[in-house]
Amino acid sequence: MKNNEYRREGLDLKRLALFFKKKIVIIVLMFVIGAFLGGLAYQVVKSINMPVEYQAESKLYIRFAVDESGEIIQHYNGYTWNELIHSDPMIAPIMVFSPGYEKEVIEEAIEASIISDVRLLTVTITADSEKTVREIQEGVQVGLAAYAQASDELKSITTIKSIPPHRVFWSDRTFVSGIAGSIALGLITIIILCFKFATDDAIYVQSDLEKRYDYKALGVMPKYQKGLQPYLQELKANILHSLKDGRKLVFIDVDDHSDLRAQDFERILNWEEGGTMDGLKDVTGGLVWHVHEIDEDAELFNEEEEKEWTIIPINSDGLNSDVCDKIREADGVMILTPFGVKAAPRKLERVVSLLNNQDIKISGIIISEADEDYLNRYYS
Repeated sequence: MKNNEYRREGLDLKRLALFFKKKIVIIVLMFVIGAFLGGLAYQVVKSINMPVEYQAESKLYIRFAVDESGEIIQHYNGYTWNELIHSDPMIAPIMVFSPGYEKEVIEEAIEASIISDVRLLTVTITADSEKTVREIQEGVQVGLAAYAQASDELKSITTIKSIPPHRVFWSDRTFVSGIAGSIALGLITIIILCFKFATDDAIYVQSDLEKRYDYKALGVMPKYQKGLQPYLQELKANILHSLKDGRKLVFIDVDDHSDLRAQDFERILNWEEGGTMDGLKDVTGGLVWHVHEIDEDAELFNEEEEKEWTIIPINSDGLNSDVCDKIREADGVMILTPFGVKAAPRKLERVVSLLNNQDIKISGIIISEADEDYLNRYYS
């Protein structure tokens, strides 16, 4: 029977850490690729969309006239000059000395400002042609000088510095774009991995079985069997306890590799403290487990072999009515489900449902092909 309460339980931070530890290379690689793509995208956009603009700058010195009381008239400020230079009285002389240009073109090209001293005027000319900028700059310098001579409030406007036209480029933001691309792709990768982790129903440890199913989690069968303890020792103890006085064990492999798992079973169950896992050598005593293939046309268990333990491996895709009838003769029926396989829980549920419908008692579930390094890190 499946228990769905586990879906409402809190996050297993240890498993999350192990999951991301395995994916750290991918995450770092995505950050690097994101930085490259961000910088490349910026360069492409810059080369395609950056407008061709030229800019020149003129520094002008203003001498103010004196009013009737003898005070110098210097009430012009930055805001006033930016308005004045676009007014008709001031644009008119600039147009005279910038022949061939419409008023709107000149107004759009020039911008006036006073930074600190009201006597120092800066005029910036911007246009899409170097020739246009140069000619309007000359018109501004000569035209403002002419305007000052005709003005009652100004004595003169003279040019003290003239910066010739130069190409205007965007500031190089390749590094910033690279950082933005790195963060964006890295975060997307992490979000995708988090979603993948959240939707991963694969079975990794015994607690996964205990949370989801109302059957005993008998243990894990390590893939490489590098360490005999504690996993194999615990598994053997749980199998023997589950069988009690029985000697007939059937296991159903969800992964449909029962022939290979049968060999693992035989090695594990015949191993004794002080022995080795090299085949069946150095067995220190006791009754021996033997693997038998199921024969649908004969008795499942040979009565002459009552003095030995018997292992019967069955693939989940080999279950049928006749096989289920013979399985009922066993002293214990166990299910093997593979470690970390996403499709395995669904196949496991199908096998469990079939056995329940056949009124076959399930002794427990075992995790096969377990990654011993993963288990050691998880339980450490």
